[in-house]
Amino acid sequence: MNYKGIIVPYLSNEKIVNRAQQFRTKFWGNVVPVDIESIIDIKLAINVIPIPRFLEYSGIDALITSNWKSIYVDREEYLDERRHNRLRFSLAHEIGHFVLRQRIYASFKIKTLEDYYKLNKEMPPEQYGYFETQANKFANYLLVPRKALMVERKKELKRKGNLAWFKKMDTKTLNSYLAIPLSKIFRVSDKVIAIALNDLSKNQKI
Repeated sequence: MNYKGIIVPYLSNEKIVNRAQQFRTKFWGNVVPVDIESIIDIKLAINVIPIPRFLEYSGIDALITSNWKSIYVDREEYLDERRHNRLRFSLAHEIGHFVLRQRIYASFKIKTLEDYYKLNKEMPPEQYGYFETQANKFANYLLVPRKALMVERKKELKRKGNLAWFKKMDTKTLNSYLAIPLSKIFRVSDKVIAIALNDLSKNQKI
């Protein structure tokens, strides 16, 4: 396939939020953390296949095939509990391709790493950037529902006490501070939580 002429249609933030919400409602519900592995394995019947040194050789954490039957992941990351939050996000990212770009991704006919390398090399960088950014946003909204995040943020602030002191802090600094404890609730990295909190802060006040 010639990847050079691929155009990735624009998806608004609102549409990505809605797709993530619909997917979560259908396959999981409102409970956090979202068990993305169970959804993939049991409800979508997609095989997660750990490959030794996959990250080292490919430069990516995970790769879903275009027939939607398998997701290749790094074996060491898969077995290392310390890296599990990162793996969960990578899996959600791949499901983002499945949900947001099912038709166009199927046309890529990706079965092997070689197919992915060809896509990465030939696809215009700007289009590839859109493709990956949209999947990242989907993963964030899927694993960190904003309503649940608002509730847990308020609980954490209450536990910390002295709300007046927090109001004096720069928003991003405060979000970085809260991201570490909240990451344990949602089982994602503190970086993912910080992004979600910054997104929330655009329209919310403590």
